[in-house]
Amino acid sequence: MKFLFCKEKKSPTGKKVAIIGAGPSGLTVAGEMICNGHEVHVFDSLPEPGGLLIFGIPEWRIPKEPIKKGIEELKSAGVKFHLNHKVDDEEFSEILESYDAVFVGTGAWEPISMGLEGEDLEGVYQAMDYLFKVAMVREGYSKEEEIPNLGERVAVIGCGDVAMDACRTAKRRGAKEVFVIYRRSRKEAPATEMELQDAEKEGIEFMWLTNPTKFIGRKRVEKMELIKMKLGEPDSSGRPRPEPIPGSEFEMDVDSVILAIGQRPTPPFKGDFGIKVEWGRIVTDEEGRTTRKGVFAGGDVSLGPRKIGDAISTGKKAA
Repeated sequence: MKFLFCKEKKSPTGKKVAIIGAGPSGLTVAGEMICNGHEVHVFDSLPEPGGLLIFGIPEWRIPKEPIKKGIEELKSAGVKFHLNHKVDDEEFSEILESYDAVFVGTGAWEPISMGLEGEDLEGVYQAMDYLFKVAMVREGYSKEEEIPNLGERVAVIGCGDVAMDACRTAKRRGAKEVFVIYRRSRKEAPATEMELQDAEKEGIEFMWLTNPTKFIGRKRVEKMELIKMKLGEPDSSGRPRPEPIPGSEFEMDVDSVILAIGQRPTPPFKGDFGIKVEWGRIVTDEEGRTTRKGVFAGGDVSLGPRKIGDAISTGKKAA
């Protein structure tokens, strides 16, 4: 995957650009900025660049070597990476003062909770946390014992890309039975039909029009209570609203549950820096400008969770 698209850099401009977040949007901006002759510094809390490309999406869906090759090209061109480096409000303020332009591309890493009884039981995991731990072991930054033992019977709640990655990873790592539980029908699933079919080929079972109501266990989850759903009128997303069917509750034994109902954007700052944030997303115009001059944003931190191509596109526009 290429992030550098120039054979020769332009003459040095003397300007410094800070990029917070080394995911697809940040790396795209880094490539554009270094080609334009600017000094480029990329800050990221993870041990190597790539963000979701390396630490969120499994190897079998996106091979890592082409990504790492693209990152090495950026390094060779002069992009400076500051890794294992989490930017807080104090440092963000310093960066705003020290750099001519700042791009924020910190993604959407905060998992959304279902708010159900028993969600805090052992054995109930967030999908991104689980996939991240698997990736950290694969990349050599953690030991195998850091990955949770899911047991034989695993339920994945949700039916988007992350749910597909989580269910297939769980199956490939030894779970005998993996169920994907989704409150709407197959037609409304965010995952593509090809992804659904690929999961089915690996033995994943789908439970459509079903939703959990609580997780049950003493210390660790042992079973779930679920309820059957029906489709009502369209909601704000344009899809039929799932409505519970009274009296259709039933229980299901599980060894582990993986929640994959979405993530929230994770801006690097909490304070007021004159940058408008709505529902966790940094507000930008079509070219990635925020409400503070000289500060740009792109990728999931401004769009909410989207496809990788969207993140790259916003990076190009901001650059």
